[in-house]
Amino acid sequence: MAGIGYYQFIEKLEKNFDSCKEEIVKNLRKVMEEVLRPENFSVSYTGERESLDAVKVQVGEIKKVLFNGQKPETSSQPSCTKKNEAFKTSGQVQYVAQSGNFRKKGLEYTGALEILKVILSYDYLWINIRVKGGAYGCMSGFKRSGESFLVSYRDPHLKRTLEVYKGVPDYIRAFEADEREMTKYIIGTISNKDVPRTPQMQGSISKCAYFSRVTEEMLQKERDQILGARKEDIQALSAIVEAVLSDEQICVVGSETAISKAEDVFMEVKPLISC
Repeated sequence: MAGIGYYQFIEKLEKNFDSCKEEIVKNLRKVMEEVLRPENFSVSYTGERESLDAVKVQVGEIKKVLFNGQKPETSSQPSCTKKNEAFKTSGQVQYVAQSGNFRKKGLEYTGALEILKVILSYDYLWINIRVKGGAYGCMSGFKRSGESFLVSYRDPHLKRTLEVYKGVPDYIRAFEADEREMTKYIIGTISNKDVPRTPQMQGSISKCAYFSRVTEEMLQKERDQILGARKEDIQALSAIVEAVLSDEQICVVGSETAISKAEDVFMEVKPLISC
């Protein structure tokens, strides 16, 4: 529903619409019958309590028109395949991403990873990718699911950036910070979480927490881990980053020249736009 894969899907449909329009209709009907069913219907409402009864009435009316026929056999789940793709563009800069999952290696999520993200953004990644490497920016993320990533954007380099990613575990193991520095990192982390929220933002967060099965107890535990973190807790995260990097999952959008020089890194190389 998003990203390069979705763009390619739409591009293919547009090019071959006349020959595959019947298949498109057939597949959309199949999606409707499998997904748009009363038992799958959920509503997230954010608003005045006085309006809730009216919403419930409207929800009931919507459920009446959803597909209620025989439930199809369970479809096979899509499988994720490692591709290590490179998408060539006419630009002169790269977007270099490496990802992996630490929970699949038996490691647990901790709030200290939120501090690590701040540390990398202001120190190691910033200095090596932005300051020394000349990229426009960089970021990292470590999710409760274990899915994690390191990314550079508008980056003049490719292989050099991947080498910088490889150095993250060593940087973490050697990480040093006195009490004042740790306090600054902790404040920076908490400040990103304690921000004013509109009702719409609060409703969206609640909805995501519901479907992700994130409880208030889990959020409080994360907060406690952030507020109580010491430099030793950060150093211990080297194992998590090593687990992420060990998956060696790489995706790059960049110039044809840079990708051609690093073709040995990729399993697939293709143009971003084929038209």
